[in-house]
Amino acid sequence: MAVDISLIIGGPQGGGIESAGQVAVRALALKGYDVYGVREYHSNIIGAHSYFNLRARDKVSRSVKLPVDAVVALDAESILTHMDDVKEGGILVYDEAAKAVKIDRIAPMARPLKQRIKAKLESMGYEASAAGALSYLSEVKKVKLVGIQIKSIVKQVAEETRRPLVSVSRAANTIGVATAFALLGVEAEKVMKAIEMFFAGKRRVIEPNIVAVRHAYKLVEENYGLADPLPDGPFKGRTRIVGTGNDFVAMGKVAGGLTVQTYYPITPAADEALYMEGHRLAQLTKEAAERLGMAKAPVIVFQTEDEISAINMAIGAALAGARASTTTSGPGLSLMNEAISMAVMMEVPVVITVWQRAGPSTGMATRVGQQDLLHSIFSGHGDAPKIVLASGDHEEAFYDAIKTLNWAEEYQTPVIHLLDKTIASSIKTLDPFDVSNVRISRGRFLTTASNDYVRYKLSDDGISPRAPVGVAKQLNTSLEHLEDGVATEDPVVREQMIEKRMKKMEKVLKDLPMEDKAVLHGDPDAKITILSWGSTKGPILDAMEALEAKGIRVNFLQVRLLSPFPAREVADVLAGSEKIISIEANAMDQLASIVKMYTGLDVHHRIRKVNGRTIHEHEVYNAILKVLETGSPLEVMRDGV
Repeated sequence: MAVDISLIIGGPQGGGIESAGQVAVRALALKGYDVYGVREYHSNIIGAHSYFNLRARDKVSRSVKLPVDAVVALDAESILTHMDDVKEGGILVYDEAAKAVKIDRIAPMARPLKQRIKAKLESMGYEASAAGALSYLSEVKKVKLVGIQIKSIVKQVAEETRRPLVSVSRAANTIGVATAFALLGVEAEKVMKAIEMFFAGKRRVIEPNIVAVRHAYKLVEENYGLADPLPDGPFKGRTRIVGTGNDFVAMGKVAGGLTVQTYYPITPAADEALYMEGHRLAQLTKEAAERLGMAKAPVIVFQTEDEISAINMAIGAALAGARASTTTSGPGLSLMNEAISMAVMMEVPVVITVWQRAGPSTGMATRVGQQDLLHSIFSGHGDAPKIVLASGDHEEAFYDAIKTLNWAEEYQTPVIHLLDKTIASSIKTLDPFDVSNVRISRGRFLTTASNDYVRYKLSDDGISPRAPVGVAKQLNTSLEHLEDGVATEDPVVREQMIEKRMKKMEKVLKDLPMEDKAVLHGDPDAKITILSWGSTKGPILDAMEALEAKGIRVNFLQVRLLSPFPAREVADVLAGSEKIISIEANAMDQLASIVKMYTGLDVHHRIRKVNGRTIHEHEVYNAILKVLETGSPLEVMRDGV
């Protein structure tokens, strides 16, 4: 029997939900399952509702879905918020102290959500309170309610470990997760081991949490009976890594030879830079170690005063010969536009990692949006050709971080690595990355130069030999220029230099393999094609499995290279489709517009999600079915809280 377990852990922001989710992921991974989880949280620091939605399977897990098997509700808001997210006959673990809380007394809860929940409960004859929601769950949805006295158990843990009550209060999250796992069939020792792994080296944290696990399992055993242990999954015993997209991009950059990273703190990009600050030493090859006199080389991670400074500092570092990048989100990319144009004009290799979030403006800083595709492609004024690559999952994000560093230097142009909040904040178990064949290419980079060196020498492919400042005499200017960098407004030279910069994009399209341009997943002969990009990849692939089980054959064209656009390759796939369905997390169907612009082909049906929440497998499945059954030109996915 296939294993597919889903769990939501909800509570107040700042209350340890992140740690609880991390422990849960590791416990499920130790059982041998592949785990994928998404954290949803507000942009305030503390108080508002936050939750982890986790899914573990005995095969690759690429997305989350609703309803879930169990909800761990650590406060009244979580009970009310997720009362319809637990499946019929599922499990709700909750704090008994929350039962008496009425919905009107929950200050952090968003007013519209409060009104919707209140209206639903009262229309069914239930009180608008946690107690009313519990009655609804028990009587209507037949959910197994498991109330626990969290404060009482925390007090017992404090007494048993002889620690101050305040120092073990965070064990409340562990009690909730452990209770749910005891009812789902995850052994206590797996949870304990997960705690030791996540809090490695922190004995004062580990000990009370281990004791909390014992109390939770004892409570379940005495009052409900422990569930039969789940079978071990196929990944048991294998070395696996656990991390977020932010983590994996930072790892990729370090593995790819990055030497300078700049940033200004912005959600969700800052976590990439912060992770890199803590893991910024790269093991050098024997030859490099001997030459430099050190075994490891550090990446310089520099926090600047704003995003304009961040991109300009990265450009300056690249001119000096560093392998440089900066990381930002949509508002920061807006501030970088002029400097991106300058980098194109000066042919500076710099990577701009863009973690999209829900805009416009400040929008919803911690929520999902795929709204910066057009912005990225057309960033910078004037004819400013650049490379834009979108990663679809965590593994792609790691290897793409390396590729984009190579491409920036090989083609001497800015490269935008396009990701989003879903990849940034979601957590994934993976096999260790294979870095044995990682290629670090600096292109036509010179360590010495002759006296007749000119920086912008014309060439058949538009790429000139590049020497860093200090190695060769050169002029770097944002003005149009001659081959030696001297500013000019000569019309003939202007045309030559425009053509020089555009030729690079022709070379990119010629050089890159198909898997870096676009990937066709599924049956190549299927007449229904899903068209998408970025983090929609996981839920689309999972939904395709469900569609195929229903006898519906579809394929999925994942466009990865967005600039220069692989028009011929995309057109070749789409021309053979009778029905094209785009799926995007933006209101403008931006990829569909780009496809029309470059290929002339129309996208017949469009599915979109714009509420700022993660796209779930079941939403994609249901939306595609609706399109196929009704011929609807537009379907909007709306799940998530």
